[in-house]
Amino acid sequence: MSASSNPVISAQRLQVVRYTQVVSMTVLITEWFLIIGEEVEYVWKAKWTYLKVFYLMSRYSPFLDTPFTLLNYITPRIKPETCLVYYQISTVSTFVGMSISEYILLARTYALYGRSRKIGLILGIGIVICTMIGIVTISLFLTSLVFGPLPSPEIPGCLLKQGSDIVFVNFVILLVWEFLVVVLTAYRGIKSLRGSRAPVVQTLYRDGIFFFVCLLVLSTANIVVLIVAPLEYLDLLDTLTRCLHSIICCRVLLNLRVAAREGPRRPVTRPPRSTIRFGNLKFFSSKRSGSTTGDDSTVLDESLQLHEMSRSTDVEAA
Repeated sequence: MSASSNPVISAQRLQVVRYTQVVSMTVLITEWFLIIGEEVEYVWKAKWTYLKVFYLMSRYSPFLDTPFTLLNYITPRIKPETCLVYYQISTVSTFVGMSISEYILLARTYALYGRSRKIGLILGIGIVICTMIGIVTISLFLTSLVFGPLPSPEIPGCLLKQGSDIVFVNFVILLVWEFLVVVLTAYRGIKSLRGSRAPVVQTLYRDGIFFFVCLLVLSTANIVVLIVAPLEYLDLLDTLTRCLHSIICCRVLLNLRVAAREGPRRPVTRPPRSTIRFGNLKFFSSKRSGSTTGDDSTVLDESLQLHEMSRSTDVEAA
């Protein structure tokens, strides 16, 4: 990746990235205000476990790295040395936060498969390998960064003069990992939904698959930008991806916990409305009611053990 030698073009490109940074911070704060009520009820009041710690770290780490990234683009007359420090802090925090989010997805998928030892081994080995590769990649990327002065003191922010595109490897890893999660979730969902029309079960899988497809699209877009786009566009989508990754992973966990608390619904004579919660917005769809099957009970039990955030009990796979 290389920056333009034309200062006007560089300034225009940086302005575009500056807009996306502001949008990312706005999305993060707005979504937090929309969901804080449910989070207090279903997470903050729950007992302390490793999963609750992972949730809170994944949820609130963007409030550390996103402001540092934003400062790199809006601070007037900022020194190149300060730019490097801010970028290092935001990059490391982003890597740690997104890794923790992936651990949450691992726990969710593991629970959906009834704590299968085989699935747990595959996911555990995969996440360890991906984490080790990610640490090496981030280290090489950070050592390649060189910031320089902007062509005009009137232009706020930092100007990245040199930087390796090796960081795209991490987005490739993220893409592969999320694809694996989508496949495993879809496979389990098809198996469970064949014998079930319970709205809560459909919500579990529809929620997960839809959100993970969104993450796949974002990861793919980041890879394209990092490989093809000029150096000034390095942060065009990564901060937005970071914020949405945290939001989506935590929202999947929170929605499953809400669904588990609601429990199986009794049959009714008229079509009930099932709900996917996203903040205070609700998307309604009519579903036929049916009795709770064995698959329903298994999914609900697995969701409950995951979202009660306590020690799980033995649950048989469907």
